[in-house]
Amino acid sequence: MAKGMDIHWDGLGKIFAELELNKETAKKVTEEAVKSTLSRAQQNSMSIAPVRTGYMKQNIKISIEESSADRVVGKIDAQADYSSFVENGTFKMAARPFINPSVKAATPWFYSAVKRALKNVGNGK
Repeated sequence: MAKGMDIHWDGLGKIFAELELNKETAKKVTEEAVKSTLSRAQQNSMSIAPVRTGYMKQNIKISIEESSADRVVGKIDAQADYSSFVENGTFKMAARPFINPSVKAATPWFYSAVKRALKNVGNGK
């Protein structure tokens, strides 16, 4: 199985503290933002993944690995055994990245998702 990619965004705790958000609200906001960002990255990865049989493309999965008041960790995982070879290349084959570019493209979405969610919780309090 190819190793998945854990996604970490730092600095949100400080923002939540400044807004005096309770930990449960902060967790909910962050978890929803992580889920929507991972979903966006998954869709993009599936659209740019090289396709021979479609197996690799159909087996790009996302999950929340950890969720607490202080930390939410999401994972995008290309589960086909050969995914890492496609993503990173080999000495015989050039890399054809499909996970890393999708995560990079989705990162701005994460911050805007947090911002939208904070507006929805009523001035962050």
